[in-house]
Amino acid sequence: MMPRAVLVTGGSGFLGGHVARRLHDAGVAVRVLDVEMSTLASGANVEVVRGDVRDPRAVAEAMEDMDAVIHAAAASPRQTPPVIEQVNVEGTRNICEQARRHGVHRLVLVSSTIVTRRPRVHPFFAGSPLTRLDLYRRSRVAAEAVVTEYGAREMSTAIARPKTFVGPGRIGAFAIVFEWIRTGRPIIVLGSGRNRYQLLDTRDMADGLARLAASDAGGVFSFGADDVRSVREDLTTLLEHAGTGARLRHVPAPLARLMLRGMEYASMVPASEWHAMTAAGLDSIVDCSHAATELGWRPARSNAQALIEAYDWYVATVRATGSASTTHPVPLVHRALKRVARLVPW
Repeated sequence: MMPRAVLVTGGSGFLGGHVARRLHDAGVAVRVLDVEMSTLASGANVEVVRGDVRDPRAVAEAMEDMDAVIHAAAASPRQTPPVIEQVNVEGTRNICEQARRHGVHRLVLVSSTIVTRRPRVHPFFAGSPLTRLDLYRRSRVAAEAVVTEYGAREMSTAIARPKTFVGPGRIGAFAIVFEWIRTGRPIIVLGSGRNRYQLLDTRDMADGLARLAASDAGGVFSFGADDVRSVREDLTTLLEHAGTGARLRHVPAPLARLMLRGMEYASMVPASEWHAMTAAGLDSIVDCSHAATELGWRPARSNAQALIEAYDWYVATVRATGSASTTHPVPLVHRALKRVARLVPW
């Protein structure tokens, strides 16, 4: 049964909008807790509490009269190590403790598939993560452990591990790719692009989280698209849809891996998992059968469709604003890729 009232942490922007709309359509009262409200999607029909998940008073205020919590607030690998640790681990503990004190029945943690990666430690500083991405992974593992601990004692909990999500309002690492397509420039692909990398449309993700909030099913739930072709095939489908004359340009995998590893060791902003797995030529697919069996969840959009609808949103946004800079800044990794691509002959 769908809960009467749900708190969404980290609900500013795309997640607050999509999850709030999905819950609101089901007759649920939605409250959002976030440190930044200015980008909250319009028409989301939510009550807003501005605050930090690390602040017990702000969290206590947001928890009042809530039946369930979707805890999506997290510090990304782009944040400093102390912030990553404080937000992802201590913030999660604070959310769980305040939920317990306020009698919240259901708590869903939005985690990451990065937790399944093999841990790596620094060769000279024993026990220390090798890079910020490894620190981020460790913090996500610790956050899952916190939620599992509280679930074993006092409340119904579940962990969601979505694949890289993309869709209207959320394009992330694909921002520069979409801009290259829009302007008919070559699309840089690391390696051959024959690997499969599973994506997830944000609306399918919102539906999965809403179903989790309404369920008492426990454990880990993975979410991703059903129809997943190779990176090369998915991008080709997108290029055919766009019709701008853009085409794929491949950077040899050894060169791409060398560049990404150098950036990582230099503690620069890490590349997306999509880049890393494609450069390595590895598939990245999760098993969504638990979500299908327990929640009756099925994604409505394929990989290619998620990309197409996100691209169409991007183009419409650029046309409406007159500037591509109003969507997402160009990540440093993409600027580096452009320079590397100049060294590669057609």
